[in-house]
Amino acid sequence: MMERPPFFELVAIQLAGGEKRVLYSLQPKQLEAARHTPVLTPPGEPFTKYLGYGGAAGAGKSYLSRAIATATAILWPGSHALILRRTEPMVKDNHVQAFREEVPDVLEDGRRLYKFNGEELKAFWSNGSITHFGYLNEDKHKYRYQGLEYDLIIPEESTQFDPAVLDWVIKNRLRATHPYCRPFVMEPTNPGGPGHRRFKRLYVDCEYRDDLKENPDDYAFVQARLEDNWVLESRDPSYRLALESQPEPYRSWYLEGDWTKGMGLAVTEKIQFVPWFRPPDHWELRGAFDWGYNHPFAFGLYAISEDGRAYKVLTVTGRRMLPATIARFIRGKVRERGIDPDRIGTVQAGRDCWSRIRSRGQNQPTIAEVFTQSGLHLVQANQDRVLGLQRLLQLITGPRPYTDGAPVADPDLLFMEEPGNKACAAQIGQMPSDPQNPEDALKQDADDLGMNGDDMYDETRYFCSSRIPRSRSTFRDEPIDAWSPETLEAEAESKRQSKTPSASRKARYLHPEFGEVY
Repeated sequence: MMERPPFFELVAIQLAGGEKRVLYSLQPKQLEAARHTPVLTPPGEPFTKYLGYGGAAGAGKSYLSRAIATATAILWPGSHALILRRTEPMVKDNHVQAFREEVPDVLEDGRRLYKFNGEELKAFWSNGSITHFGYLNEDKHKYRYQGLEYDLIIPEESTQFDPAVLDWVIKNRLRATHPYCRPFVMEPTNPGGPGHRRFKRLYVDCEYRDDLKENPDDYAFVQARLEDNWVLESRDPSYRLALESQPEPYRSWYLEGDWTKGMGLAVTEKIQFVPWFRPPDHWELRGAFDWGYNHPFAFGLYAISEDGRAYKVLTVTGRRMLPATIARFIRGKVRERGIDPDRIGTVQAGRDCWSRIRSRGQNQPTIAEVFTQSGLHLVQANQDRVLGLQRLLQLITGPRPYTDGAPVADPDLLFMEEPGNKACAAQIGQMPSDPQNPEDALKQDADDLGMNGDDMYDETRYFCSSRIPRSRSTFRDEPIDAWSPETLEAEAESKRQSKTPSASRKARYLHPEFGEVY
């Protein structure tokens, strides 16, 4: 059993008799996370506005959430804090009951700390602060918080929320309720779930978007594992064995807190890049297109070499454009690369490009017809999602012939180094598997800002569904030895077979004087 680490008293209240009542004490890793927040940052000094914590199971995430929320309520009188779980039973079982046990509403000296409203799931503190316990399971639930302001938002297990809905709550509801409040967000969670790629982008990979004004200084991530929670390890040593016995990817998720190993994503293979080059004029050019207006559209240009290998030349995206504008925009981007857009052959596209609106006698042209008038010829792509994912995996990895005992990847699809292609590869690499169908990628709808969608993945999937792997020689990876025993035996067998006439050849000779046929 490991030695007990030092604990830090985060929330302690002096009683009337001079005694001290400690409400929350933090272990070293929890304290490391708390030091990022304005709770333990002196006024006027920079603090972390968005904090990710955890990774592995059993790291004390729920306890830390209640401790930070309680400290905020006491530190900032009149402030509002929101602790979220995905469903109402979850927030009751994981937080409300534990909070009532950890923090007495009336202290030993008779002072009241708060009153709890069980119907509204709110703790009304004596200094005017309010701690809200909420849930966010569906898009409509976000409107429960419309018009409210929170100085602290803690979406525990944030990867289990719909990323678009969670971002809406954070971006719209996080604001200071008093001049001395410094709003912040803490996201304790494990890998996996619909929000995996959002969390990984922001807190693990630290990939920020300038167009969304994401400031790297606002973000921090504290990785915590089971061994960082002395309380749980000493109380229940068998919990570690339970995590070690989990199948992948859950073992990697919950025991290691590993965001990259066995992370349950649809595509775990790395897409290989080559330096950008202009495809030769004799190479075939094809395209793929995923339609979107409020959600982004995505277009991919592909070049096919003489041996059948495909290269993704560029990826074009945008939103809030009409079909004719999109077609002109795509052709312009292709022309900017020195490529004649009229060289593009068929463009694989989703069936929504052929949808017609027939009402009140109107018969408007389809998206496909508009594109054809603009010189881009759409054909309906294979919509089978499972087949498309399998074909994509097959093309980006290729067969793996063994050379000197080591597998060597030989992909049939390579990406050229280009900003749109890099964004596309990042989106593909962060598509989670569908929990209801592990053979498919989970459908990801873009949010109001056009983020967290699957448009570039779908476009690439459409193209891959139309391709078959290159044909390869069985001798591709082994030189032929003309004097090897196997080669000489094959030649001898070929000669023996050529000396054996078939019945039809024998029948052509009517007289024995012609002799044998060789």
